[in-house]
Amino acid sequence: MCPVTGSAIHDSEEDSRSHCFSPEAIPRVVLDWVQYNSILSIAWEECESRGKSIESILQIDARVVEYEKADIIIRKGDYGGSVLIPLEGEIRVNLEESGEKNFARKRVTRKRSWLSALGQIFRRKTPVERINTDSSTDRVYTAKAHVPRLEIDLEEYMSKNLTRRIGLGEICGEIAALRRSPRTASIFAESDCKLLEIRWQGVREILKNSKEFSHYLEDLIGDRRHQIFSGMKTLTDLPEAIQRTLSAKSIFERWGSDHWNRNFRKIMQSQSSMIDRESIILQQGHHMDGLYVLLSGFARVTNKEGSEEKTVGYLRPGDVYGLKELMKLSRTGVSSPALRSIRAVGAIDLVVIPSNDFVEYVLPELKNLDVDQLGSEKGLISTELLNFFLDRRIVNGNQTMVIDLNRCTDCDDCVKACAVTHDGNPRFIREGYRHAKLMVATACMHCIDPVCLVGCPTGAIHREHSTGNVVITQSECIGCASCVESCPYDNIRTVEVQDANGEAVIDLETGKPVLKATKCDLCLDQPSGPACVNACPHDALHRINFSDASGVSSIVERITG
Repeated sequence: MCPVTGSAIHDSEEDSRSHCFSPEAIPRVVLDWVQYNSILSIAWEECESRGKSIESILQIDARVVEYEKADIIIRKGDYGGSVLIPLEGEIRVNLEESGEKNFARKRVTRKRSWLSALGQIFRRKTPVERINTDSSTDRVYTAKAHVPRLEIDLEEYMSKNLTRRIGLGEICGEIAALRRSPRTASIFAESDCKLLEIRWQGVREILKNSKEFSHYLEDLIGDRRHQIFSGMKTLTDLPEAIQRTLSAKSIFERWGSDHWNRNFRKIMQSQSSMIDRESIILQQGHHMDGLYVLLSGFARVTNKEGSEEKTVGYLRPGDVYGLKELMKLSRTGVSSPALRSIRAVGAIDLVVIPSNDFVEYVLPELKNLDVDQLGSEKGLISTELLNFFLDRRIVNGNQTMVIDLNRCTDCDDCVKACAVTHDGNPRFIREGYRHAKLMVATACMHCIDPVCLVGCPTGAIHREHSTGNVVITQSECIGCASCVESCPYDNIRTVEVQDANGEAVIDLETGKPVLKATKCDLCLDQPSGPACVNACPHDALHRINFSDASGVSSIVERITG
């Protein structure tokens, strides 16, 4: 039986591993070493007792990778869906923000040439909503990335900059892998080394079957929260010494549910209030215990007026709440209660910097800043629209397709352009949620919290490392439709696969056509960017990143004003 699909195997052993993380089985000597010498040893017996062998998990979801001295293993800011356990050699994590310039990306995502892009117009069209088995876009996703290297004197760098060696058998990369967020620190090879890389699907299976391992990872993420401060907008310019001091004094919190998307469509059809379903993180009028820094997910900010709870803004990763209250504390010495309530929309991680520590360490660095310009609430649009975006979880989007119905003439040039770009397969539907003359089209939003990734058994749907765009590797998709079911916005579909002759590929066991998942990929390989936006003759189609408050406000005001 295939370990992923559960179907019978009739081909070679290599074919049987086509959906495993590694084309080769994990060697017995590696499995034995990991069982007794790595952090996984604390979960081994517990998983066995629950009928889930870690060995079987690793054979599906792990691979052995090798790096040479000075190779960059993980780059801060990239997206990644795996954890690493060193088996041989030495690796180090960089803890010096000023040194990150040495890890900066020097290569960009490979795109088609302009000549190749124009050639798509004249290519033989395939039937709509069918994926060809030899699609060229698939190669863009699966091409092996060039391993970047540090072009510096490694010994000199380590002597002058703060780094930490990650010991054999320890685990790293867990924050990004489990939170679907950017890597929080760069890791490099101090010597030639060998590591066990486990994609997050495998980590998830171990967590499901080992409470001890689950508790260990949550504690570890809390202990490493200092890695998250850098890049947090308001705090990014704080001296590194202060960041490290704050990390030791701050409180790491987790709110909401990772499975908020379950039953979301059914909830949307009910008459119940979405606000009432959201966990209250901070209650208006209650004691303000510190500065709230959102690390992942998104939150609703509300103000109670009489008996009505009014939405006044939202928070996304990097945003802070509590500056106004804490500034008052610093000026008067009198604690101010929370002026607003904060509610978890989905699952969020945050850090609370205690009030006294904020006044002592952070406030002196903010003396010359305009607090009102720090973007803590993103409340630049009407309450009605805020509720529209938040109730439907549209603020989750990094690339939400919004159409101005005042300008749209139903010409469908956007859909046609998408079809031409994707070999006859349009990746979105020009329909969706409407508010007045604004429509949110049924197209992948490339979310800040991409819950579609959660159930994928093969890792076919994932974040692209450099951009964070959510893409699907067709060669790894098994058509299980878990991403289709997980997406709360109906932005992913399964479509038939056809061979080079245009005939549907049939599953020999079921007698039904083979299916693959498909969705908007933001024209990842196109030199001009999203074809839909470029093709609109009336400037009616816009892509919105909800972390850009002024950009959202500008587009919304133009459409609704």
